[in-house]
Amino acid sequence: MPPGVARREHGTAARGIPEAIVDFPGPTRFLPQLKFMFRSTTLLLAVFLATRALAAEPQVINIKTIPAKMLYDVTDFTVRPGTEVKLVFENMDDMPHNWVLFEPGVDVVAVSNKNVEDPEAVKRDFLPLDKRVLAHSKAVQPKAREEIVFKVPAKVGVYPFVCTFPGHAAIMQGKMRVSLSPPGLAGLKFALYLGNWNKLPDFAALKPHREGEVPDGLIQIKLDDYKNQFGIVYTGKLNAPKEGDYTFSLAGDDGVRLLIDGKRVVENDGVHNSAEIKEGKTKLAAGDHDVRVEYFQGSGEADIYLAWKGADFPNTALSKWVHPEASVSGKKKKGNGRTGIPLAVGTEPVLYRNFIANAGGRPIGVGYPGGFNLAWSAAQVNLALLWRGEFIDAALHWIDRGGGEQPPLGEDQVRPVGDSSVPFAVLTNPETEWPKTDKKQLAAGYDWKGYTLDTKRFPTFAYAWSGLKITDRFDTEGQAMAGGKLIRTLKLAGPIPANTYFRVAAGNIQPTDSGYTVEGALQVSVAGAKLVGHNLLVPAQAEIKVTYSWPTQPAPVQ
Repeated sequence: MPPGVARREHGTAARGIPEAIVDFPGPTRFLPQLKFMFRSTTLLLAVFLATRALAAEPQVINIKTIPAKMLYDVTDFTVRPGTEVKLVFENMDDMPHNWVLFEPGVDVVAVSNKNVEDPEAVKRDFLPLDKRVLAHSKAVQPKAREEIVFKVPAKVGVYPFVCTFPGHAAIMQGKMRVSLSPPGLAGLKFALYLGNWNKLPDFAALKPHREGEVPDGLIQIKLDDYKNQFGIVYTGKLNAPKEGDYTFSLAGDDGVRLLIDGKRVVENDGVHNSAEIKEGKTKLAAGDHDVRVEYFQGSGEADIYLAWKGADFPNTALSKWVHPEASVSGKKKKGNGRTGIPLAVGTEPVLYRNFIANAGGRPIGVGYPGGFNLAWSAAQVNLALLWRGEFIDAALHWIDRGGGEQPPLGEDQVRPVGDSSVPFAVLTNPETEWPKTDKKQLAAGYDWKGYTLDTKRFPTFAYAWSGLKITDRFDTEGQAMAGGKLIRTLKLAGPIPANTYFRVAAGNIQPTDSGYTVEGALQVSVAGAKLVGHNLLVPAQAEIKVTYSWPTQPAPVQ
């Protein structure tokens, strides 16, 4: 190990096989056989331990300090529960720093400040004596580094980390996210080729026109200005969380092929008039696998879509473009044959008042900047559908007579309150059954008042119920595909009837350290909420804030 490098392990025994002292009782004539048996057993044990070590290489996270700024260069990373992480902490600054990981919810600034008051803290290199510390480095001196190996907790949530040296905690901190979301493509690169083909060529025999990296790790075509007669080969690593069967969905216009570890998993070669989804299944061992995607464009539309799913996570896109017929389950939806007018969202929201699949009665679709999308039902005066990524294709309703329901583009569709539900109800107790409504009819007792747009064209929906004037507004924070948040604010004006509850979500709801997970995909956080059976309820009050987000995909580790 090079000078200035230390290695610490948390939660595991030190690696290696300890020396053994063996006393062989009995007649010495058995000693050669016993020594042979001991050597064989030791060899088998060493091979077994080495095999296990190779099969479960820890995820490597590199964090450096930024000179003269008292900051970490990585302040947010994602890992899967129960896995092992090797954190390489390198101090590039001119003063000592440490890295201390805490349990979720800890006020790391308060803990660090209190620790400084302890006269013995300097002897501990300012490491707090706190049971909530999960892993830590020692005081890493300038231009030195330390490797920390620890096991990720089993609970999903956000785990804060911080430098606990005096005065550093206020700005020198970050978050480790423990999430069930699958990792994306790491180290994704592309090689662009020029040529006119009817079938996928032998790219190995061709010279690339240009090569480079794909920074966001999502397969995409817009790498150059070429519109026709070109090909692209993408290469990267994909980490299978555990051994098992994985299904890959692939579509291309034109020919496309997916290879994993050199084995063809799925392809759709030739020139196509449209990108049809093909599926292939393969068994993967836990760990990294080589991914290669080959694609060529003849003429016309140019599209490529790749997604995967496993036993523990739903269909997850590995490409920037998400096929309009792809769903969260990975199954194809019934197509209507009319696509080609996708509504792009820029710096202002886009509103779409038309028939939207799975969005209740009288839906109003809203595509927000940052890739957040929703459908708000004017019949149930409530949020009906959420999804992220691309907004919607208007071709079905804007071509010919425009009949039928248009499914959203994008992915991770979730109906927070199920098929249809009014937002408020007076209940004898929280266990009382929630009122049922007909999604095609106006909700009884509710008076829809329309919506207003502010200067940024963000809508605020309004309605009346039981003498209350209620507004419902959504704001965004960050990017939906990168852990951003959709923040919902309901305001109630007037006297609130006793025993009034707001139904936040319904269905498959699981509590987490930071809130709740709905239908295995959507993360929901709201103060004062209580899970009662299949309903997530909160007592009605003058203002209710609900935060929605989706799991992030870890960025490629350098």
